[in-house]
Amino acid sequence: MRVGFVGLGKMGAGMAGHLAASDHDVAVYDARPEAIAPLVAQGARAATSVADAAGGADLVSVVVLDDAQVLDVVTGPDGALAAMPAGSVLAIHSTVTLDCIRAVAAAAADADVRVLDAGISGGVPGANAGTLMVIVGGESDAIDAARPGLAPWSGDIVHVGPLGAGMVAKIARNYVQYVAFGLIHEAQTLAAARDVDLGQLAHIIRSTKALELTDIVLDRADATPRAPAELGDAGEIIVEMIELGFKDLDVAESIAAELGVDLPGLTSARAGFGPSVGVDLRR
Repeated sequence: MRVGFVGLGKMGAGMAGHLAASDHDVAVYDARPEAIAPLVAQGARAATSVADAAGGADLVSVVVLDDAQVLDVVTGPDGALAAMPAGSVLAIHSTVTLDCIRAVAAAAADADVRVLDAGISGGVPGANAGTLMVIVGGESDAIDAARPGLAPWSGDIVHVGPLGAGMVAKIARNYVQYVAFGLIHEAQTLAAARDVDLGQLAHIIRSTKALELTDIVLDRADATPRAPAELGDAGEIIVEMIELGFKDLDVAESIAAELGVDLPGLTSARAGFGPSVGVDLRR
């Protein structure tokens, strides 16, 4: 398989390294010549431009910073679409907006090139280890065609829906992480205001599996809450759990007020707690 790889930053260099060591014919390009040399030493061909990397490729992977860079390397006068063969696949691994994905897809349609929004998760360690998760939106046939060129640096390729769905799923995943960081900070601030040792708090949270209990929510196949009566025997148990949860949130609000600690997460917790476990009992 002929693969063009554009963007050799901290993530891209690791990904391209696995490709260079594979049986594929790999051409790499980056705006920094010094980023290309190590990949050439691993077996890749040094492209002189994005178009040179993309020329004749079955798959072109793009790992650059943002919307502007993606549009430049894809739709620019010397960009990937100027050289990609009809029927080839363009995979956007950068985290970008849906407007960017739509703009790329429109330009690619004119060139008869198939597009995947193929966000990656696992960070630099995953890129170096070749274990990244690829979260893909697009047509199944395009994913099947691209899979051999994604496999050398990935551990899991997950097709989540049509074009754009990959980016939404990746951002939804990252949203959980960053909001969790913020909520843990709120919890630490609350505990520290009463001289609770934060190491002990961490031990309590880990030992009681507070974060692992979110599997209750993740294991739900339907995000739409139902009336308790629709849940049968489980409905009464879930409603009781929700009411206990609201009581705990009320206690948290009382303690925070006494200690002068702001807990902005309380508002979203109250709004989403019931629906998260399947019953909409907002307070």
